[in-house]
Amino acid sequence: MTHHSAMHSEPVETPTDTLSHAQIRAARAYLGWTALDLAAASGVSFSTVRRVELPGPRAVRDENIEAIRGAFTRHGIRFVTHADGALGIAGRARIPS
Repeated sequence: MTHHSAMHSEPVETPTDTLSHAQIRAARAYLGWTALDLAAASGVSFSTVRRVELPGPRAVRDENIEAIRGAFTRHGIRFVTHADGALGIAGRARIPS
């Protein structure tokens, strides 16, 4: 029997400069955060949050993306790239309040 390790490999962390708008929106939805919540948690402006969540090229400073990643990381979110190149998020189990 042939073993396909790529099919069963763990996803790897996505580099900050390749975080997609969809990953950021998914992470926010996972935590139940509004865009204002993310702005407050990351220390970036609301307008910056809205810009990073738009598809396509974005004019956002690297340090703002890193601040957004940091806010999510502090709340248990990891941004991952799967073996097939698909981007996603991984989070710790949420306990209902």
